[in-house]
Amino acid sequence: MMERFLRMFRLSRDMHEIEAMTDSDLADLGVSRTEALSLAALPDDVPGRVAAMARIYGLEVDDLLADRRVWHELLHGCNHCTDLATCHRFMAREDQEAPVDPAALTFCPNRETFAHLSQALAG
Repeated sequence: MMERFLRMFRLSRDMHEIEAMTDSDLADLGVSRTEALSLAALPDDVPGRVAAMARIYGLEVDDLLADRRVWHELLHGCNHCTDLATCHRFMAREDQEAPVDPAALTFCPNRETFAHLSQALAG
């Protein structure tokens, strides 16, 4: 319960800080006010899930961060996942090092983006 309160306080603080930023400050960060507020409201585990799934496709976080628009889309897709239970089970699999066929990850809303980025980097 305490963790939930701490998250709410952190979110409130972040939202106030973003609201206080000028449009120029936000532009320097490469985000709109709406994007910044949306990113601040993300659950803490979303970036980690995106990064873990990207590694399955042979991608690193730096590959994802190369285009902020794509990074934001991936975060948004993960945050609005309709099969979070399957994702959690997959992420908690026993053998984390065992090879995974990305085609089998049909539950992931970002699978097409990951596959595209992987092909683009390989090509």
